[in-house]
Amino acid sequence: SLSEDKIYRAILTEVKPKEIRWTPKEGSNAGVEQSKIILEWWWEVQEEDLRNPATGELRKVKGTCPAQLTNHAENRFRAWTEALLQREIPIGTPVDTDDLLALPADISIKKVPDKRDPAKTWEEVAEVLPIFDFSDAPPPF
Repeated sequence: SLSEDKIYRAILTEVKPKEIRWTPKEGSNAGVEQSKIILEWWWEVQEEDLRNPATGELRKVKGTCPAQLTNHAENRFRAWTEALLQREIPIGTPVDTDDLLALPADISIKKVPDKRDPAKTWEEVAEVLPIFDFSDAPPPF
């Protein structure tokens, strides 16, 4: 189990689009099927003690975000891309998610209740943070 109180070093291993479909029951679009594309970001947590003893595989965790890069303060696509690249991405800049694969970042985790079974929870990526190298920083006084 991953803790919500810890930052984990992780490597992005896959980004894939997923179509979400639903039919609203109320409102102006009631009964009309809607859809949107989200991105699923799969991260491999780089901690040996989380390695599966049976398979030897490192622990993986998923995060999702809308597939649009915007200037909205809570746009995860932009925040996560900027954390991986460790630089700002101007709006309108095309981003090929394949270029982000195998890049490291620090991630935090959130526990999300299962929609069908509230007794179950899922672990998802809450935040992606850039890796800072403090090796060149002067010693604290």
